Amino acid sequence: MIETARQAVSITRIYCDRGLYRVELVDALNDLDIEFVIRAPKTRGIKRVLSEHDEEKFVTDYELVRKRFPPMRVPVTLVVVPHQSRDDDSLCLITNRPRTMDEAVPLAQAYRRRWGIETSYRKIGEFLPRTTSPVFAVRLFYFLFAVALYNLWIVVCLLLSEQRRVKTRPAVSTATFRFFLGPVTYG
Repeated sequence: MIETARQAVSITRIYCDRGLYRVELVDALNDLDIEFVIRAPKTRGIKRVLSEHDEEKFVTDYELVRKRFPPMRVPVTLVVVPHQSRDDDSLCLITNRPRTMDEAVPLAQAYRRRWGIETSYRKIGEFLPRTTSPVFAVRLFYFLFAVALYNLWIVVCLLLSEQRRVKTRPAVSTATFRFFLGPVTYG
């Protein structure tokens, strides 16, 4: 998939959540010479490294290990920064590029920005019509139509947000926006 994507776009860095914290994936990304940042779950090895450091922010060498057959070891860089919303907690990231302490916080901020993308995809799903059609063209049309409706919702929210005092929530919920679109019959 990455090789296919490289034909169309330039990939500078891949951000993955902790569900993709796998030795095999890290090894494959290293073979493809792709920079990655993966959130590290608090495994026994990560907890051991955290207990060895008194600092709340640090960068150190780490090794991912797969003990089952065939065993693998992949060296990575572990970047630890304080968690943004939980005191006495930390955000642990692994990457295949050496990092300095000065790069730790900007790397964590870049990783956190990916949540906006994931939220957008979840919101697009709220506009996505249901279908059982196996035809790719139909499914693609429905997805692109949902993206267009999502973008229209964003524009409406931006236009209405100027008139609001409290701007912590969207000006119009997706449910209200869909209500004004009218009923959609599925076929």
